[in-house]
Amino acid sequence: MKSLNSLRAFLFLLSLTFTSSLLAQALPNLKLMGSDGKEHKIHDYVGNGKWTVVVVWGPKCPACTAEMPSIQGIYDDRETTNINVLGLVLDYPTFGYAKLKQVQTFEEDYFISFPSLLISSAIYFDLDIGMLRGTPTLILVDPKGEVSAVQLGAVPRKTIEQHIAKYNAKKQ
Repeated sequence: MKSLNSLRAFLFLLSLTFTSSLLAQALPNLKLMGSDGKEHKIHDYVGNGKWTVVVVWGPKCPACTAEMPSIQGIYDDRETTNINVLGLVLDYPTFGYAKLKQVQTFEEDYFISFPSLLISSAIYFDLDIGMLRGTPTLILVDPKGEVSAVQLGAVPRKTIEQHIAKYNAKKQ
């Protein structure tokens, strides 16, 4: 089992490396409704000298629910790791615009405190990083605000940190 997990981690890192060379563009500064009911801009949360893990999730998505403790842990440790978290929430399974009350209830039930902005698959398309293939989707944004990687599915925290360390080492 351990070797299977190691193989998965290696293949994920390989896909991140491949994806990284295709992206390296900034996310557009869209103005979106937050789960707090107020409007926010994406650039309020990405760039600014910190890495950002942007997770695209849905409140009724079983895989998203399973991944939330790991994502919340990354957010909780942001002061020591210099990694921020931003959620982009849509309705699951329709991929339509997220329902504010449903998102707020999920955040309360699962103790989610990282900021989340409400989207739909059409808004995701406006991010100019391709079509949304499913949830959860992880987008890694570098300290300059440029997309470093996009990955469908749950991603172990250690793999995220290894990608960031590898990317930082290349930039020095």
